[in-house]
Amino acid sequence: MPSSLLRRALVTLALTSTVLVAPATAAEAAPAKPAKVTKVSAKTTTTTLTIRWKRPKRAKSFSVCVKTAPKSKRCVRNVRTRKTSVTFRKLKPNSGHDFYYRVRSYRGKKYSAATNWKRANLRVGKGTANSVVGGSGDRLAYRWSRSTSATTYQLQLATDRRFTTGVHTVGRKNPAATVTGLNGGMTYYARTRGVNGTVKGAWGPVSKTRLAPKPVRATVATYNLCGEDKCRSADSPAWFLRYVPKWSVRKPLAASVVRSADPDIIVTQESATKTAFHTALPGFTRGAYKSAKTIYFRSSRFSALDGGWMTLDSETKRYATWNLLRDRQAGTAFIVVDAHLEPQKGKARDDRRRKQTARLISRISALNPHGLPVVWGGDWNSNASNANQSNYPGGYDAPRREFERHGVVDALTLTTNTINAELNSANAGVPTPKANGHHVDGIYVPLKGVQVESWLMPANFVETPEGRQYATPFPSDHNPVVTKLVLATP
Repeated sequence: MPSSLLRRALVTLALTSTVLVAPATAAEAAPAKPAKVTKVSAKTTTTTLTIRWKRPKRAKSFSVCVKTAPKSKRCVRNVRTRKTSVTFRKLKPNSGHDFYYRVRSYRGKKYSAATNWKRANLRVGKGTANSVVGGSGDRLAYRWSRSTSATTYQLQLATDRRFTTGVHTVGRKNPAATVTGLNGGMTYYARTRGVNGTVKGAWGPVSKTRLAPKPVRATVATYNLCGEDKCRSADSPAWFLRYVPKWSVRKPLAASVVRSADPDIIVTQESATKTAFHTALPGFTRGAYKSAKTIYFRSSRFSALDGGWMTLDSETKRYATWNLLRDRQAGTAFIVVDAHLEPQKGKARDDRRRKQTARLISRISALNPHGLPVVWGGDWNSNASNANQSNYPGGYDAPRREFERHGVVDALTLTTNTINAELNSANAGVPTPKANGHHVDGIYVPLKGVQVESWLMPANFVETPEGRQYATPFPSDHNPVVTKLVLATP
């Protein structure tokens, strides 16, 4: 009977003093401490932080602590939950990394295991619309509204809508900034975004404004140097070789006569590499160069933002050079062009010069999306005599006609303040000046945006019984043409 068996077991236990214990269950043999949370993620908006994790083994509940610094002892938010996610709302950004969080898993009240501290940053709201509140010359001032969760701001300017050229980016604590070092006369696109530590918001709407330029004075000269003796040949008459000697003799004379007009910019033709005219122009920087066309500018006044050359006629190898210059003090930007067109007269040559001029205007226009003032200097190999039908049937002053079609005129026509305008710019090495006022060399300017203060043809003269004559030797078989201009006028 069962009762008999029980009595026998008790007797045996009493006699042997041995305690029999039942084997422990699997749950009671397992570790008391819960596993750590290993798979945790955080998602933020501009004001919320949502933390999710996978429930680890033996974890019955969890606590999540959020603080603003890794070494802080205080949780700004702390929650206890049995769920595997929690959302904290109405958070405010902090400079740098916004928040640090840790998830602790619990089994009962006594046993727990925590993750390492992890970082989470609130998202930053999209940038707001900006507006220009002032500026001219080389600067623009902007204001905009605050972005959600931003602690600082970036304002970015560029000269194209894609923000790939002329980019300026400045950071500011408050939603306002003045950007300096800009180019007067150019159009600027601007956008803003908020920043919080390493988190950057999306760029806001793009604004567009033209930076009003400040008028600046510039004296510009064009000069065909006959450098490296381009005008001298075995067929040249003896008198010409005597009056127009080798370049090594003429170089200091050419530098002296052009410097006498105190120019800021000099464009030269027939000035190949060995001409090295810049060595005779202290204070000048050599700009764009191609095929004996060189631009020089006074480095104390201007800096070159861009420049290059273009082909005007591949068959006859005619080229032009250009520089985008910036007045260092005012910030005003403008373009200078140097060209040397086809020589000789007659309708066929005039037609060729017209095409070369049209191509020049078209190429420069494509390089000038901002509509900056352009100063066109060069040896155009054309003047009023080309239209003398008795000598040149069908001939015409092609460059002048093509320029006028585009609102560009000879600077000489815009001023009455002239010196030696009655003389031809090509002296041909003849001591007695030709005085019919034909100029193959000239400076063209737009009718709007440029004011011509004076026009000058500097040259060395001597008084003789026969009257005024050119001093010999000649610096070149051309005289320089110089104009004093005010650029970027209203």
